Amino acid sequence: MGDYMKNKVCFEDLFPDNRREGETTLRQAQFVMLRMLKVIDYICRKHGIQYWLCSGTLLGAVRHKGFIPWDDDLDISMLREDYERFLEVAEAELPDDMMLQTRKTDPHYHYLPLPCKIRDRKSFTLSPGYEDEACEKGLFVDIFPTDRYHTNRWIFGVEKLLKRYNRFICKCLDSIYFTHESPIRKILAHFYPLFHFLVKRYQKFVRKFINRNQGGTDCFIGAGWDTPWIRYIRYEELMPLSEMAFEDGMFYVPRNAGLYLETIYGADYMTPPPEDQRSRHASVLKPIL
Repeated sequence: MGDYMKNKVCFEDLFPDNRREGETTLRQAQFVMLRMLKVIDYICRKHGIQYWLCSGTLLGAVRHKGFIPWDDDLDISMLREDYERFLEVAEAELPDDMMLQTRKTDPHYHYLPLPCKIRDRKSFTLSPGYEDEACEKGLFVDIFPTDRYHTNRWIFGVEKLLKRYNRFICKCLDSIYFTHESPIRKILAHFYPLFHFLVKRYQKFVRKFINRNQGGTDCFIGAGWDTPWIRYIRYEELMPLSEMAFEDGMFYVPRNAGLYLETIYGADYMTPPPEDQRSRHASVLKPIL
């Protein structure tokens, strides 16, 4: 242990915490998340772990060369085998002001559809509906596992049906956080224990698929079996990864980033939405405590 601590990287020297340099609260929060991304990137390169910018973060890289100006989160994806490897090394590698948040490392974190975050310990963020949750609530980077899906159309059809079932029960599960939105949400929230049970049973059931189909390149890559997202891309459109500028760093992105974004956002992804549709995720954002 002594030798390990002696050789442990000083991330404060490599990537100084510059959150106070942000001219707005949102920009301060983006600086926090950018530093976390740099730390994650360093750990992944050190251990030969592949990741890529995804969702709005990838869109920001392509369209804005950094964060979408109004965005308050950061997303990356990993192939399942890289994700599992990252979970093995991250706790020991992360600096003291960050934490690996899973249902194992944070007993109060029990959001089933999203299994992993990296949290900053010196900030606070809150999304609507999470006011009573006791889990760690610092600013975060979401890490999404991805899995391989078959190219045979019949097998792939069954896989998509299973994923759509999971998406449905996860949306029902989430109703407890959005009871203010509609009477239906309020009714579904009363059945939270049932949907929680169904999601856990589903995740236990699909472990066999996660473990069975983790090799090879003749496949689709899609959001993990244990997550509700249902977009897919051919392996050869994703790999090998390339690098792209994001803010002041270079990070990994899909080989065909344009097709990846079109799959998620449609062909017009380079056109920003109207100002009244530029929403944030957090209801409370405190990058400096």
